[in-house]
Amino acid sequence: LKLGDVTPHNIKQLKRLNQVIFPVSYNDKFYKDVLEVGELAKLGTKMLNHVLNICEKDGTFDNIYLHVQISNESAIHFYQKFGFEIIETKKNYYKRIEPADAHVLQKSLRSPCAPPTGELQKAE
Repeated sequence: LKLGDVTPHNIKQLKRLNQVIFPVSYNDKFYKDVLEVGELAKLGTKMLNHVLNICEKDGTFDNIYLHVQISNESAIHFYQKFGFEIIETKKNYYKRIEPADAHVLQKSLRSPCAPPTGELQKAE
């Protein structure tokens, strides 16, 4: 399976897919930002693995965060399989859907023992 790039030529397809799949509508700025992030935005079923691999290889990301509607148990379980954990619940996060609350999920990309980037110490 090849993940295709999001381009100005297929951005309308992505917008249409999002309208059908997700209960929220994304504004035009969202789609402008998607075009600007390059490798982090791909179309295809392996998108999450692709994004996680890019972030882990890059080495400058400590955590990845996302929001999931509190009633969307299948999405919550899906992300938990990838190592995401619920760290917070935001009240009234969504404006036009019920329930309006969203869980904030986080996946840590650094082991608890690893020093922050740029602070490697030389062994004595």
